[in-house]
Amino acid sequence: MSNVSSISSKRIIQGGMGAGVSGYRLARKVSGYGQLGVISATAADNLLIRGLQNGDSGGELRDALGHFPNQDIAKRTIDRFYIKDGKANDEKYILNQFPSFEKINNAEFRLKNKDLEDTLVAGAFTQVHLAKRGHSNPVGANFLNKIEWAQLPTLYGAMLAGVDVILIGAGFPREIPEILSLFTSGNDGKMSVSVSDKKYSIVFSPQRYGKSEVKRPVFLGVVGNHLGVKGLPNADGYVFEGPIAGGHNPPARSKTLNDIGEPLYGPKDEMNFDLLAMLLKQNGGHQPYWLAGNYSTRLAEAISHGASGVQVGTPFAFSQDSGITTELKQQALEEIINGTAKVLTSARASPTGFPFKIFQLPGTVGTQETYDKRERVCSLGHLIEICEDAGGRIITRCPAEPVEGFVRKGGSPEEAEGRICLCNGLMATIGLGMPGEPPLVTSGADFTAVKELVGKHGMKYTAENVVDYILGKV
Repeated sequence: MSNVSSISSKRIIQGGMGAGVSGYRLARKVSGYGQLGVISATAADNLLIRGLQNGDSGGELRDALGHFPNQDIAKRTIDRFYIKDGKANDEKYILNQFPSFEKINNAEFRLKNKDLEDTLVAGAFTQVHLAKRGHSNPVGANFLNKIEWAQLPTLYGAMLAGVDVILIGAGFPREIPEILSLFTSGNDGKMSVSVSDKKYSIVFSPQRYGKSEVKRPVFLGVVGNHLGVKGLPNADGYVFEGPIAGGHNPPARSKTLNDIGEPLYGPKDEMNFDLLAMLLKQNGGHQPYWLAGNYSTRLAEAISHGASGVQVGTPFAFSQDSGITTELKQQALEEIINGTAKVLTSARASPTGFPFKIFQLPGTVGTQETYDKRERVCSLGHLIEICEDAGGRIITRCPAEPVEGFVRKGGSPEEAEGRICLCNGLMATIGLGMPGEPPLVTSGADFTAVKELVGKHGMKYTAENVVDYILGKV
């Protein structure tokens, strides 16, 4: 069994906000301060290779790669992507390989691009290794279950660095406990994937990365409410994340939208703590849980409901320790303080099909004007859908890619309508976007804590300020 007790004492889980908003610097600050810091594992490959192309100021990325178990891969990654003093601002990044796949048999396939696989493993390793530097406290890594193709190598990379907690949302990854056991002893892992309505498994082999055994982390399922315990009964614990939270939200039980296209959440979507207690008792009663989504001021309430604590994202996202660029933080904080901030829960924006929170800042792709001006391009591929073509080949498509290509590969124009390229937008938000690529900011819908933190500490409040603020509400 994983060491759940070392985690259940943590009152605060810092939310894993992708891509790179919850980077290693933020996670290191929070964990070093005694709570659970979490890196976002989304796009870990691009955080590494674009950081190297920016010159790796301070040398932390290269230093972390110096600890990677397979030094041939580490050296090859540095040789391919590192640019001394960094690329010019108007120069495009060297792109990583776009994901492609090969069948092993009629039921299994694997990632064809070994260099891409290597950077996924090394990228996750680097983020976790650096987040753990300078303290001895636990560190977590957050995953989006919808990014199926990258999950296994990224998960293993985090485990290579000794990650203590794995948090996975946007689905019910029931196979993860078994995969963790297999990876712990250096065996292949495989995960079920739906490919054009056919059942396949994607396979990852960890043997070439240089370790025969790694530590098993605690697995926390990030789910919408108490019903998530039924969908994911074998998790070590849970984060129950309500629809006020930023990023991807759970689908509403009702399919009705309001007049601006937002899902309408109702009583069936709410937490029922009596049913939760019953479901947890059926599982043995040993699974701790945290509450999330507008809980930064409600730690005492969460504890009164039996929770170990709370998961908080938005106040950390706008702290000076997050990965969002200084300019975007300043712009967002000014709107928050002035009371003009607008956050939309879009049912259409995310290629995943999950509702997604959009902070509608001028100049970002979350506004209609900027969205209409942006030329559609799919160059990163994190949120691709895996499917089969007419000849039975495994291919990829994304509803946010150019519409003509999406339709040619079997998609419909209606499915593509209104989709935003989260991959490129979120990379631009942390200063790692292609030249001219507009950013995309996501956050929760409640700014009470942010306003109070700015009022007390100013625009450059820290992660430690956020922790003290949350604990002060008990």
